[in-house]
Amino acid sequence: MFKVLEGGEGPVLAVEISGSYTVEDVKAFEKAAEARLAQGHPRLNILIKIDRMDWLKIKPQAFFQDAKYAMEHIKQMRHLAIVGDSKLEEVLVKLDNLIFGREKQELIEKYFDVSDLDQAWEFVRS
Repeated sequence: MFKVLEGGEGPVLAVEISGSYTVEDVKAFEKAAEARLAQGHPRLNILIKIDRMDWLKIKPQAFFQDAKYAMEHIKQMRHLAIVGDSKLEEVLVKLDNLIFGREKQELIEKYFDVSDLDQAWEFVRS
């Protein structure tokens, strides 16, 4: 399930994904991101809170559509805070940042434990 979280304003988009991640969730995320970009923000800072994700229920189509959107819009992203409670999520975020992160262009992806949610908000608001 996907939902936009309160607290994101300006170039900050905050969302929560729980349970699984479907093609419909990807479309909802794309719609929210496009709306934020249409407000005139050239780059977005995105906080993604992952809650009780069942990684085995993620449809491959959702994964590929999400990855395609991210690659097409990578220059419109800046700080990405992934908030979760899983070592798998932490490793995937670190790997993703090693491959796609560009610190000089301020494209940085960081993992935050749920207990560090306030720090994640600070990161995307900076």
